[in-house]
Amino acid sequence: MAIKNASDLLVYAKTTNPAKQVTRVRVLTTDPIEVPDGGTTGTVKIDNITNDSGTIYDDISTAASTNTGSTVLTAISNLLTSATYDYVASAEQTDGNYKYRDFTNGAVGIVPTLSIKDGTATLNENAVIIEIVTPGSSAIFDPVAYSTSASFSTNIDLRDVTNKDSDGWSESLGGLKSFEVSTDLLQSINPDVPLDGTDFFDKLKNRSLVDLSFSDRIRNIIPTNLTQSGVDNFTLLSSLSQTNLQADPFSNYTASLLTTGASTSNEALRYTVNATRLHRKKINFSLYVKGQGSTTQFDIAFSGLGVSFIGNNIKATIVEGSGSATHLAGIYWRVTGLSTSSWTRVSFQTDIIDVPGATSLIYFNVYPGVYNSQNNEQLLTSSWQIELSPEVTDYQNPTDITHWQGNALVSSLSFDAGVEDNLTCSATFTGTGNIYPNGLGSELIEDTGFDDPSYWSVSGGSAVVENGYGKIITTSALAKIYKNLNLTPGDFYLLTYTVHTSTQGSLSIHDAWENGSEIDVEIPSAVGTYSVLLKPGDSNLEIKRTSGATTIWLSSISLKKVL
Repeated sequence: MAIKNASDLLVYAKTTNPAKQVTRVRVLTTDPIEVPDGGTTGTVKIDNITNDSGTIYDDISTAASTNTGSTVLTAISNLLTSATYDYVASAEQTDGNYKYRDFTNGAVGIVPTLSIKDGTATLNENAVIIEIVTPGSSAIFDPVAYSTSASFSTNIDLRDVTNKDSDGWSESLGGLKSFEVSTDLLQSINPDVPLDGTDFFDKLKNRSLVDLSFSDRIRNIIPTNLTQSGVDNFTLLSSLSQTNLQADPFSNYTASLLTTGASTSNEALRYTVNATRLHRKKINFSLYVKGQGSTTQFDIAFSGLGVSFIGNNIKATIVEGSGSATHLAGIYWRVTGLSTSSWTRVSFQTDIIDVPGATSLIYFNVYPGVYNSQNNEQLLTSSWQIELSPEVTDYQNPTDITHWQGNALVSSLSFDAGVEDNLTCSATFTGTGNIYPNGLGSELIEDTGFDDPSYWSVSGGSAVVENGYGKIITTSALAKIYKNLNLTPGDFYLLTYTVHTSTQGSLSIHDAWENGSEIDVEIPSAVGTYSVLLKPGDSNLEIKRTSGATTIWLSSISLKKVL
């Protein structure tokens, strides 16, 4: 349980169990395989196969005996079902020029999207299409309590050290330190939404620790300043390519360059939100964009899975910069007249009318150029924000929110009868240990200045720690500096580091976001000091060159857990 500031404090109750993802595999009915010199058969490979324990497998081959959609689909189906996937329906279906089948994963929750690629057979363009019919989800928790006030105080006891030399004055030294948080909140007592052990009385009765956070108002519900595919809830649609770590509007490097293919359509960068967070709320989605090359426009689509909302009741506003926004039809909007030298910020306001199911999702899709007719389009984008407000506010960097955080016990509790199906609960929490500024734990790296080469491990190229620098130097081989810090996969960590020298190449953090498969998240590598929010998939901190020749020196580094 985590308590935020008063206006954002929520208590949740579990209402829905975890769900498995449903994936649709489409294969061209006729000639899915190219026919060079009469060859019509061979193997194709599948990446991102997830078994029921969540383990990911790549480069798994399966053979097709004839060049038909049914044969290729059957070969893929046999391989998936042997890896704990299940059919949604046993018989293959026909949709236009495609045969398809729907599968459920063995593992519940969010899993990586399957990818079908060439093996010994070469697939024709658009021969295989992978669609996510229903994304997997973790257990769903619905809000059952809403804060009306909150206060935070810290205290230090004084020890009397007055003596005969005090000249009649009282003298004291600092003693025990403590902190306290109190709140009043409106809490549901509706029997249709059971608290199921999440209420404060349960915490008091069982003497359970509560993780408290007292913070600035949190406006942006997107928890990262990155827009990289692979970072939680950001995905690429179709064959869109993405170049990360571009200069953003705030003199940092969190922007992305989106590039489409030639003569294509529906290539987009998508952000997905669990719709239960936005149920019957006013929302504002905003982002920064800049034209690139000959592309000075983009399309955006607002859609949802199991959601009744938006459409014609969206209001679009150019907050700053050049351009104009118009509604096309249905879920699509278009922004034209972008500058290629300065940023434009656009906001879209709407109401979420109804979210009938706990597994409902809302999609925000950004298409470079015209969504249904793209041809080598390029678009820079950065600093996405979703806020529960009818009006747009200044961009809030989620990695830069002032707050204090620590563990506490519920020390007092009272209830006042309310009206309808609610009551007011007054609770006081007394800290059991340290209170951490900005919600960051203690420093996890013992050698923050690269002064102790024996502390670090290095590999590849000419990577070395010496004379107060961590140097990642290579002509082409993989080079890295790393340390096993016993990081907890799935938890958030704030990495702060300084680049002293950077003459070529770029840096990545290996396996930095736990999205179901190992990925490398690029981090800024120009000279300067940076902070990056990470979500590791294993226990190591591993800083490596991204690719090719690299010469980059780091002069300081810090890693702290976000509590």
